[in-house]
Amino acid sequence: MTAPSPRAATSADQISPDDLLLGFSKSHLVRWFLAALVLHAIVIGGFSVGTVRDWLDPEGAKVRKEAAIAAVKAASAPAEAAASQPAEGQPEAKPAEPQAGAEAKTPIEKATTEAAKPEEIPSAPDDLGLSIEDTNPN
Repeated sequence: MTAPSPRAATSADQISPDDLLLGFSKSHLVRWFLAALVLHAIVIGGFSVGTVRDWLDPEGAKVRKEAAIAAVKAASAPAEAAASQPAEGQPEAKPAEPQAGAEAKTPIEKATTEAAKPEEIPSAPDDLGLSIEDTNPN
């Protein structure tokens, strides 16, 4: 017969908590945890510089915001001017004039605000719900 190994003879109740954590205490776990904590603090702090600066200088924040809006408008002005000019050889397109007493609506506004025609309304669903034929009258 072979003698039982000392590892098999011991149970978790007989091992001290310090012995159970021995592998972790001698590892680099704490060092990597601190490195991750420092790295997170640097990244979060780096991205928060603008917010902290705005908290400390609210008037400067307002000026910076207005300057950013002006820069966006200035950058979009040449693009709008180029888009409004017709291509060479193409006749100039005239904007559609709205009808008297009615507001001009885009197709999406029309589709979401106008009432559906009776033939566009699906029939009442049965126990199985709506069929594809009910939802697509075409």
